Amino acid sequence: MKLFSGVFALLAASAGLSSAFNVNCNSNYVSYYGQNSAGSQKTLGSYCQDATEDLIVLAFMNGFPNILLNFANACETTFPGSSLLHCPTIAQDIKFCQSKGKAVVLSMGGASGAYGFSGDADGAAFADTMWNMFFKGSASQRPFDDAVLDGIDLDIEGGSSSGYAGFINQLRSHYATDPSKQYYIAAAPQCPYPDSYLGSVLNSAWFDMVYVQFYNNYCGLNAYPSWFNYADWDNWAKTKAINKNVKIFIGAPGGPSAASSGYVSGSTLGSIYASVRSQYTSLGGIMTWDVSQSRSSGLASSIRAALDSGGSCGSNPGGGGQTSTHYHYTHNINHISAINNVISIHMPLSGGSGFSKRQNLVAVSKITKPNLRPKPVSAKSNVPTRVEFVVSDLTDNKFATVIKIQTNKDAFSGNWSISFTLPDGQTIDSSSRGSASTSGNTVTIKSDVLRESAKNMAAIFKITGSFKGDYVLPDTSSATFYAV
Repeated sequence: MKLFSGVFALLAASAGLSSAFNVNCNSNYVSYYGQNSAGSQKTLGSYCQDATEDLIVLAFMNGFPNILLNFANACETTFPGSSLLHCPTIAQDIKFCQSKGKAVVLSMGGASGAYGFSGDADGAAFADTMWNMFFKGSASQRPFDDAVLDGIDLDIEGGSSSGYAGFINQLRSHYATDPSKQYYIAAAPQCPYPDSYLGSVLNSAWFDMVYVQFYNNYCGLNAYPSWFNYADWDNWAKTKAINKNVKIFIGAPGGPSAASSGYVSGSTLGSIYASVRSQYTSLGGIMTWDVSQSRSSGLASSIRAALDSGGSCGSNPGGGGQTSTHYHYTHNINHISAINNVISIHMPLSGGSGFSKRQNLVAVSKITKPNLRPKPVSAKSNVPTRVEFVVSDLTDNKFATVIKIQTNKDAFSGNWSISFTLPDGQTIDSSSRGSASTSGNTVTIKSDVLRESAKNMAAIFKITGSFKGDYVLPDTSSATFYAV
């Protein structure tokens, strides 16, 4: 988004000019597209007809280096004799969105799929493939035909960190061969710092934007201000990031059903954004999962209004730079851990309301120690899946824990169940998905077949209950998953 002032700004607006995405602003709105999270996903182009979003992230390339693409109902056709998606409609929409001044990037990874590199050489080789298939290179099969993307996003939620630095460095070397266009590298870590999968990569490779997922975790937006940890990410940006001008985004669920925890109202999110903006120069704006959710819930319009109220494109926080004005020509026309270690958080059983300050949580739980980072494990299962337990909220002796079940390859049916051992002293009150039953310390959650999709790449939901003594996450090695 270019900056204009005075009469020139008015002339530009009346002439119907479309401003270009400016990564240096703190008023950018990023949203994911492609997984039909709300069940009401429209075409990509329909979301680019107005000035709401500034950057769209296509989700996902959920398999690499053996490429698998999944955009739900947005693209279901493949090249003849191939499983590779061919998406001419998305291709045309990418170019339309770009003509409206928006950037479009492709997200690699996601909550499910089979992806990762054996090392830097493997990553670098795949960067060549990406350049040829999605950017200015050439390939016999290009999923988006002649459309040229504006960058990539790494939403890595499984596997090792091996090879990603090599991938980024090689891709940026390709970027440098085309000075006519600005290309981007982004990442979407979960809010616990450092990120379990990309922590070392974030410290060793260049990133332009980092969309921190402040949901489905103890440090989510629903925990603001006590456990909300934007300060950790700002400190990373200023002290450890290779690009000291990297922009950090507040990642939010686009609607109440977009995440198991972390959704807040538009007014609350606007207040959090304004507070962060006034304190931290690293802020880039707000990200939502996903656009179908944020548009259906109405959150998107609230976000746009908040971003346009005092946002800036400069290094000074709180509107210290020029006010960012968006001029767009408008036509009339679907994230602590799966580890064997436990997290022990000492909570008062009476005479208090639990931790009121984030530093107390960190000091007592030692949640930032490397051996307590989120790490899913392969579940005992009749289909290849990973299971992860994530502490979402602790208040007095009540807990909310997010369970993430993610397929490693093929979709599983809507008729599934998961069983695991509940730590001593804990009882289950409810499950946000399916029904929960207990036998001794064994908990079994069965899906509601009538409400489930026929095919699922992931099941993410929340359980609530009570605990005595120290809070401990369930041991993921006890998890058994079964799908009919």
